[in-house]
Amino acid sequence: MRRIWNWYYGTATIRTKLVISYLVLVLLPILILGLYSYHISKKSLLEQTRSTMEGNLSSIADSMERNIQRENDNIKYLSYNLKFREKLEAGIKDASALAQELNNSVEPTFWYFITSDDNIKSIESYSPYVKHAIGSFLKPIDGSEEAKIYEENKKTFKTLWNYKDGHIYATRTLLDAHTSSKAIGVMRLEVFEDNFISPIFQTEYLNNGVILADADGRIYNGRSVLDTYIEDEIQKLVKEGRTSGFVETGQYMLQVSEELVNGWKIYYYVDKQEISDKLDRILAGTVFLMLVCLGIIMVLISVISRILTSRILRLKECAEEVSKGNFDIIISGNSTDEIGIVANSFRDMCSKINEMMEEMYHLGLEKRSEELKALQAMINPHFLYNCLSSIKWKAIRAEQDDISDITGLLAKFYRTALNHGKQITLVKNEIENVKSYLELQSRAHENSFDVEYDLSEEGMELEMPNFLLQPIVENAICHGVEYCKEGVRGFIKVVYEKKDGFLIFRVYNNGAVLEEEALYRILVTPGNGYGIYNIQERIRMYYDEECGVSGSVPEEGMVCFSVRLKEHMIKGM
Repeated sequence: MRRIWNWYYGTATIRTKLVISYLVLVLLPILILGLYSYHISKKSLLEQTRSTMEGNLSSIADSMERNIQRENDNIKYLSYNLKFREKLEAGIKDASALAQELNNSVEPTFWYFITSDDNIKSIESYSPYVKHAIGSFLKPIDGSEEAKIYEENKKTFKTLWNYKDGHIYATRTLLDAHTSSKAIGVMRLEVFEDNFISPIFQTEYLNNGVILADADGRIYNGRSVLDTYIEDEIQKLVKEGRTSGFVETGQYMLQVSEELVNGWKIYYYVDKQEISDKLDRILAGTVFLMLVCLGIIMVLISVISRILTSRILRLKECAEEVSKGNFDIIISGNSTDEIGIVANSFRDMCSKINEMMEEMYHLGLEKRSEELKALQAMINPHFLYNCLSSIKWKAIRAEQDDISDITGLLAKFYRTALNHGKQITLVKNEIENVKSYLELQSRAHENSFDVEYDLSEEGMELEMPNFLLQPIVENAICHGVEYCKEGVRGFIKVVYEKKDGFLIFRVYNNGAVLEEEALYRILVTPGNGYGIYNIQERIRMYYDEECGVSGSVPEEGMVCFSVRLKEHMIKGM
């Protein structure tokens, strides 16, 4: 992201910047408007789908209610036949009278209802008051199924509905004629399944699914959707006895009816993929319209940007000519806008170029003088190396090993410190400089302190500013171990590691313990000579704000100064 911004801000042409800026300013509202339109369309379509589902479910529920209520009324009417109940209650004593009553009035009535109602398939009555079947509709309770039906219904005087093996039955208790409180039989009315539940298939919307189930979650019939996952989820809700209302998930929309008069429920659901297909068409239309608008805007932006940048491009061409040494450029125009002001300023600048070149000539002479001084400074260290080398070899011949070692360390120290006059060195050379300095100081202090090194081998060939660590080590000696308490041996530890793209140097000492406030003053206050503040300033010349010197008190009796540098310098010197 930062590279893109740097390219846009610094590298891209002004016309490119204008085109990109216009595109962002125009494309953003178009995109927001398109997304908003799509969102509104999606919301409207979902609301329309829900409204349609509610309407369809209401229509189905009303039709089913009418079918159920009609058969409830029929079986209630037939089971309330007074003469039939009187004869049935006395059926054991007078079977012939019961048969005559069935033949004369009951059976014709039953046949009338069967023939006049397309939903009724059959009517049967079971009673413990008869021992043999009488006529077409009355049978004794001589099987486990009949006994079970009788036992279930004699506990209630309401019409019960059940579904078994593809058959739908309505059953109602036959009560005695005198008190209407004692069960004397049960009447069962069977309906044609296809006709009776046909309302659940009368409406089709987005290939919807529909399920008819009783209050216990037993599924009677229905229509499925193609997605088996949705089918499984809906059937789980049915078996759990989901209450009425609306349910929406990421995969489906479900509308559950209130309980019908017989306790059944209707589950009406739609696969959202069907809605998504419609939304895809809406989205495609929205995207197409956005692209058309964007194409028109691109043409207009191209024309407008060309007009606005023509004078800037002319000014750029003049600047390129001046950079080649041609100062006779004539810039015409008296515009007072921002571009005109820049052009006039550029013209004034060209008139002063000669004066500036004269000044630069004098500056060049001064620079050459400084270069000669730098060359002389490089010659003097070379002379110093030669002298120290001569002293070392004379000491060796005189078998003065201590003088030879000290002279060698001093030569190495100056070689790595002066670095042939260069400001940049390698990490390994800087470490060697510190080691030489510490060895010289250890001998000068008669080995009154110990030195420990913890140096990583990684990154030794990387570059860093020269002579950066020596002042910190010098401070560790002069202001650290020299102030150790009596009986405490001085200790200095030098640590180097390469971690997370940084070179990290730490110098520990067990000298005078400083408070955090004192450490902060050392870091931010310029001192006499080449101190830690000067190191901080040098680091700023080569690195960004993430690098620098810091001080801390890591543990009791220790003080640590850390130098944090990036692997690669980001500022050229």
